[in-house]
Amino acid sequence: MATTNGWGLIGMGKIADDRILPGINAFAGNKLIAVVSREQARANAFAKKFGAQHAYINYDDMLRNPAVTVVAIETPNALHAEQAIAAARAGKHVFCDKPMATTVADAERVVEECEKAGVKLGVNFHNRFMPCFIETKRIIDSGEIGEVLVVQLEASPGANPASTRASWRVDPAIAGLGTTMSIGVHVYDILRYMLSSEIMTVTAFFDTPCGVMEQTNLSVFRFANGVMAQLNVNQKTPNPHNDFVIYGTRGRITGRGLTRSRFPGELQVLTGDGKNRSTEYPSVNAHAASVAAFSAALLDGRAASPSGIDGLRSVQLTDAMARSAWGGVHVSLA
Repeated sequence: MATTNGWGLIGMGKIADDRILPGINAFAGNKLIAVVSREQARANAFAKKFGAQHAYINYDDMLRNPAVTVVAIETPNALHAEQAIAAARAGKHVFCDKPMATTVADAERVVEECEKAGVKLGVNFHNRFMPCFIETKRIIDSGEIGEVLVVQLEASPGANPASTRASWRVDPAIAGLGTTMSIGVHVYDILRYMLSSEIMTVTAFFDTPCGVMEQTNLSVFRFANGVMAQLNVNQKTPNPHNDFVIYGTRGRITGRGLTRSRFPGELQVLTGDGKNRSTEYPSVNAHAASVAAFSAALLDGRAASPSGIDGLRSVQLTDAMARSAWGGVHVSLA
């Protein structure tokens, strides 16, 4: 087993700068070997800032570096699959930003190529590492609120004029979908994780016609275990609550302001005996926790969580949502 992870990173965006690269450097078993940008000056600047040994403008050159054992992909959505497959074929483990791909076929290819190469594949669904959701899953699994019946959830950064300006995020050929893949995939994944069940049927409504990037996605899920969930994910409404409520047969869990990792909030639990308790949760760097978990899994030889299968399930879901919204139909994922 390796004693050090040699990281290479593709993509010099804000998340890489603010969250991923600091997270890589914060884990004791990691060493930042290389960064890749389309511009040499930008690659040089990031290498200097974060202590990378090499700065490349071509990720193929980085993949030929034997000191790089794991690759973080922080590029526009449509590039993820090609870059993940290239890394796998070069024998590198893959830590991919969400969504893992913009089509189901590409997501399946990423999983297959990583399995064929014998490398680990992780996806940055960082909500799984937020303490409030870890505690919520513990409460659900303990049976304290009984059997979960219904979930209601809102996730939004608020009205976001930047989301309507010219950038790759508003180009369907590069982004895939809008708020669904930018914001929604995190809360869709966390529901699968907390409820320990797969989504079997989805009905979605977008605020735009077919082929136009949506800013609002209102959806209903039916899970395999019978739970129903109602979700509002958007980049359009000002002053969002970012709450969630989980109703059980013997109690209720309410998260006030907790669906976005960069903001603090409160978890309220009502138990079957009528007692209430609440816990304050500060904002956290869940991205760094996600990087640390993947880094530890590599050194320990454990499977990654969230895994490539989690990434594939997410792409299957968002594809079903688009078909539902634009076709006006319920879509089964069974």
